[in-house]
Amino acid sequence: MPIDRNKMLRYQVLNRCFQDTSRRYRAKDLLECCNREMQKYDLNTISTRTIQQDLQDLQAEPYNVQFDPELKKQYYYRYCDTSYNLELLQLTAPDHDALTRTIDLLRERYSDADEQNPQWQWMLTTLQAITDGRPLDTAQPYVSFENNNAFAGNAHFATLLESIINRHPVIVRYKPYQQPEPAELKIHPYYLKQFNSRWFLFAAADETGDLLNLALDRILTIRQWRHAYREAEVDFHTWFDDMMGVSRNSDMAIEQIVLRVSNQRYPYVETKPFSEKQRILKHDEQTHTIAFPMRVNNELVAEILSFGADIEVLQPQHLRRRIAETVAQMQTQYASTS
Repeated sequence: MPIDRNKMLRYQVLNRCFQDTSRRYRAKDLLECCNREMQKYDLNTISTRTIQQDLQDLQAEPYNVQFDPELKKQYYYRYCDTSYNLELLQLTAPDHDALTRTIDLLRERYSDADEQNPQWQWMLTTLQAITDGRPLDTAQPYVSFENNNAFAGNAHFATLLESIINRHPVIVRYKPYQQPEPAELKIHPYYLKQFNSRWFLFAAADETGDLLNLALDRILTIRQWRHAYREAEVDFHTWFDDMMGVSRNSDMAIEQIVLRVSNQRYPYVETKPFSEKQRILKHDEQTHTIAFPMRVNNELVAEILSFGADIEVLQPQHLRRRIAETVAQMQTQYASTS
């Protein structure tokens, strides 16, 4: 029978405690270990009664845990065989078949290029491990993806994703950084994109049809709106091809960006290019000159500035001036004495 996430996490902690030969654990010690782990994941702590119930449940079907009888007399809990590992994933036959079909469908649906994506590989590997009955200790993570758990907009993600999938317009109260008061926006949500550990929603404004870029952490409330859905006029498969990040105005044309990169930093730019269309124009003993088509936005400027003196903008001239003006302002700021 499947168990919920909280109980799964507790059982993983208890499993490690029952295997531990370096110390002895009474019920109060097990409670402390479980609550420390719960707090790591911002979950509610548990009571002594919950631990006592867990100990009873683990000694019954389907787990049938056997504790060391001598230690148990002293109210300590350790496996008779400390090499024993608690099998937590109890898949029924229909569950197993459904999961197997899901994995097969995912592998058929996506291309070889998709399968090179680390998140995709992690998902398939995890699903296959569950299907094969191999134990997974989620309390001991073995891979980490960029994420901001404190991001204020996380609570809105599921609601917006459901609205996109079901093609439901919504009304949001939105407060931009520059405005003192929030505004009510009637929008048609289309696409969610993560950039720099933050999430952004792309949606059409109902009145004008303009494409809006809304930071999820600036959304205060969301409610469903009974209204006809406006279909997207943008192909989001290609919308981000010639830009960095998420900022794009209607007057941002694609321009040829030419950069001179020091040979010391070029290996980084080569393995993590600005664009898939990046190419080398020339190189010598000190520098590589590269070019790629891209729209000039704040994210591109910030990325170039992050390289400091290792990158020089050659073209376009307005971008070169913008970088130079920023550097001059920084020089003035840091030259002044406090």
